[in-house]
Amino acid sequence: MNINFLQKKPYCIFEIPNFLSDEQYLFLSENFPNINLNLMHQASIGKKFSFSDKSKLFNSEESLQIKKKLEQIFDDKFFKEIVKKLKREIFFSRKNKFKTFISLVRKYNFSNNKSVKRFFLRKLFVSDFQYSFELSYMLNKSFIVPHTDAVAKLLSFMIYFPTRETEGNKIGTTFYASNFKDYDNKHYNYFDDINKDIFEKNFQKILTLPFKKKSLYCFIKSDNSWHSVEPLDLPENTIRKSININVNI
Repeated sequence: MNINFLQKKPYCIFEIPNFLSDEQYLFLSENFPNINLNLMHQASIGKKFSFSDKSKLFNSEESLQIKKKLEQIFDDKFFKEIVKKLKREIFFSRKNKFKTFISLVRKYNFSNNKSVKRFFLRKLFVSDFQYSFELSYMLNKSFIVPHTDAVAKLLSFMIYFPTRETEGNKIGTTFYASNFKDYDNKHYNYFDDINKDIFEKNFQKILTLPFKKKSLYCFIKSDNSWHSVEPLDLPENTIRKSININVNI
């Protein structure tokens, strides 16, 4: 597995180029469930529409094929290899260093099942990490406000599915450098008029990921892992599609 670090400071971002085979990419792309555009227009701030693998929509017959393929690609072996390669970066990104150290030196297990029973001895000797899948749909003018991610988040992976018009465009995740610390993820809508001046004075854009096929992008959550999707400029009815894989500690 070839990890290409895009940056290590102030927080870690990396790419695994050509992570998906042509067959895997085509299968995932063709099996994205069709979504009613009215649902997307009813979405929350920013108008991003998404659903996780715990939702009824993800577990419907229409989504079954993409779910099975994701479970094949992202299995326990994959996550263990990633964490093994990133132990140092993960340790220094976490606020609670002692807890993180214990989590990384114990045997660790990755599961998509939140109901894993954790008996006393298991808690002593095994670190249980949870991962989840999310399908994301964004239309023209939609956005995701700058934030650092939830406290429990450890790793965030992104796979992009460009159209002919959007391939290679810089409409992937945007990352920022800022002295603002927000480990608890109590973020504001820095794109609105009220907070616009604060945002412009205290945040510096450092990287926007290209919207390209087959690569797997990832960053490690920290107290300053600020990222967003800037307001999109897309052709009408073009949908920005991505798959997000989240790992919680």
